[in-house]
Amino acid sequence: MKNARVAICEWSLPIKGPAMFPLCKEVGLDGVQIDDWSSWEHSFPLSDKKVQDLYLEMVKRTGVSIPSMGCNGFSRLGGFTNRVGTEEGQQSINAILQSRKICEEMSIPLVMFPCCWSGFIKTEEDLENMAKMLRLVAPAFESSPVELAIESVLSPQQYADLFSYVGSNKMKIYYDTQNPQYFASVYPPDEMRELDISTVAEIHFKDGLRKSQGSVYYGEGETGFADMVSVLKEKGYEGYLVIENFYNKVTWSHKEESVWVSIKEDVRRLKQAFRD
Repeated sequence: MKNARVAICEWSLPIKGPAMFPLCKEVGLDGVQIDDWSSWEHSFPLSDKKVQDLYLEMVKRTGVSIPSMGCNGFSRLGGFTNRVGTEEGQQSINAILQSRKICEEMSIPLVMFPCCWSGFIKTEEDLENMAKMLRLVAPAFESSPVELAIESVLSPQQYADLFSYVGSNKMKIYYDTQNPQYFASVYPPDEMRELDISTVAEIHFKDGLRKSQGSVYYGEGETGFADMVSVLKEKGYEGYLVIENFYNKVTWSHKEESVWVSIKEDVRRLKQAFRD
């Protein structure tokens, strides 16, 4: 992976919005995974063409791309745990379809739906509900250039069963290099060895301690960063490496003069790791 492409989550930055793009370019970033800005709770702000144009103008001006959109607001409002057949469930379905439409309009190839916060999959009933919801929305993605990715701590077998049930080749895994360890006591590189890399659309890179997410520079934590890099190289992963360390949280262990100094260092470490 000689030309590793490194992006960052919009919510990992000290600011959000189009104004961040020139700053991202300065620290060597190639892309930004944008947020859904609270989903239906704020009436889908990114569905506004003027807002879309602000982002796209900065993409054009800086050359910093938007490889994906992360739907955090969707998950905070219940996401896939909102039961199909209820008003809340229909809101989730509408949000998935609206997010796909936004990505089509902005030429964003991937929309990511996390299973965190209120949308964390905890029970077999939650998992069955998610499967039903995905099966309902999957046909809308079949004729779309946008792929749908799920970020969760499901096991490789659970993912395989879910994909088999939904039956869509537009559905992918969005992997996170710390969440499986933090939430499910799984060593992420071992889990990655079990996954078919063709099903992994994109990867959030965190490094931290077992009780502290995204809290250290890459290679200084307990997530097996070097092992993960080796596994991904072996498997031929070619997607974006998306930074999701939490530089603004009090748990961030390096007190540099600026958050941007920390981000630049992690960009350097990621690119170097995949270049070697």
